[in-house]
Amino acid sequence: MADIPILGETAKPTDESQIRLLVCRTCKTIEELPDYEGRPSDDLLLNISVEKHQRPQPHIGNLLKFPLRYWVVPKIREEIIKQINVGSTGLDVFGTNFYDVKMTFHEDAMKCYKEHNRPQGQCPDYKSEKKRLKPGTDKERRELGLGRAEAKGPKVYLCDFCPVKSFNMHKFNESKGLNK
Repeated sequence: MADIPILGETAKPTDESQIRLLVCRTCKTIEELPDYEGRPSDDLLLNISVEKHQRPQPHIGNLLKFPLRYWVVPKIREEIIKQINVGSTGLDVFGTNFYDVKMTFHEDAMKCYKEHNRPQGQCPDYKSEKKRLKPGTDKERRELGLGRAEAKGPKVYLCDFCPVKSFNMHKFNESKGLNK
């Protein structure tokens, strides 16, 4: 497992071989460069590689660095290139449509907000039981002979996706002396 420094700490020096990738977003290329720890202006290979991407106008790109042991494994290299070119799936790495579901909650919360005439303060049914989000699996569970699903963890409400939530958070923070 790679050592990841805690925010604010400096990275611990490692003897592990590193590789750098110069990614040009303009011409969609990836160039491998050996590791270098000195000043960028003294890095001859980097300067030669970057120079190729300066005409007719400067290109947009990134310089990435990570352990060489990942890059030499073909399957991992493919995934790295895929994430560089396409991007990461983020929280939807398991194909759960997380972002679609979250966006649906936001849209539903905005409909509710409009139905309540865009309250400036508290909403009449803020975090009421009818606004609680829970799986609608009671029928399927009954058919399988299972009891009601007991949710573990915090209760989630449609109100958590509503602008009224910021009013309540502000009020809560004020009560704790946090809004100054």
